[in-house]
Amino acid sequence: MPVNETDLILPVDETQKSSSPSLLLSSAALVGSLVEGACAILVASASAKLFLGLGAVAGAVKASRLHADIVRIPVLLVSAAAALITLLVLWNAWRARNRSAARWRKRPMTLRENFSFAVTLLASVMTLALVVGEAIEHPIFHVH
Repeated sequence: MPVNETDLILPVDETQKSSSPSLLLSSAALVGSLVEGACAILVASASAKLFLGLGAVAGAVKASRLHADIVRIPVLLVSAAAALITLLVLWNAWRARNRSAARWRKRPMTLRENFSFAVTLLASVMTLALVVGEAIEHPIFHVH
């Protein structure tokens, strides 16, 4: 049914008014989103409290206990292994992307993909550098 100018000027009759269930639904959606937002804030603050508590515990424990070889060496080995595995995955992805069989479906990497690749590469290389630095530095400065 086409709308003319008189329809726009005439008052709305009872059958065309918005029903209250839509107001009820929108109110329920608003309350639900507020509860969900509060829940997200509480979960985030709980994890922040956990990190703060762990930091306090680490500060309360003597540094020599955390710096003992029984703790330090496995942490260094796990860190180095994770960094090497990450570098292997990055190398394999780069190699697979640049193979001749993949040229037909290759598309330019987005800025986000390039940034993610660079950050991952930098973190892995820095981890390996810190592990090597700790392995060299520890016997010099922390004589048993």
